[in-house]
Amino acid sequence: MLKIITIKDKRLRIVSKKMVKYNRIKKIFLIKQMIILMYYKKGIGISSPQVNYDKKIIIVDINKKNKPIILINPKICKRNSLKTISTEGCLSIPKYYSSTPRAEKIFLKYINLYNKYKKKIFNSINSRCLQHEIDHLSSILLVDYYNTIVKYE
Repeated sequence: MLKIITIKDKRLRIVSKKMVKYNRIKKIFLIKQMIILMYYKKGIGISSPQVNYDKKIIIVDINKKNKPIILINPKICKRNSLKTISTEGCLSIPKYYSSTPRAEKIFLKYINLYNKYKKKIFNSINSRCLQHEIDHLSSILLVDYYNTIVKYE
């Protein structure tokens, strides 16, 4: 079973590598385990660095409807200049939340689970969550933003 690594773990600061060649069965097994862990921890997104895997994979399910979006090698090609500030949490920093500025809309390129190249525009909470998870791939954490972190019990 996978475990979420937390902020004190230096492995969260390793920049993820592009997934070029992979074993399909191992990739699907890892992704299924990440999805199970994300739902178990009541998250809306998870990235591969959070489970100590150094390739670029993120999973998002904003509505928790058991229909996750799986993105391999995601790349933000364009960001809307309009930014919004909203509170975010992180599975790797439990019980901490931060008001973080994010682009309202992003244009993203990625590979899906079936190895198909995709281009898509995401906005609102989807955009926010994807930017948060893509930050993880670049070793950027919520605490790296200039806002104050607030602890809620």
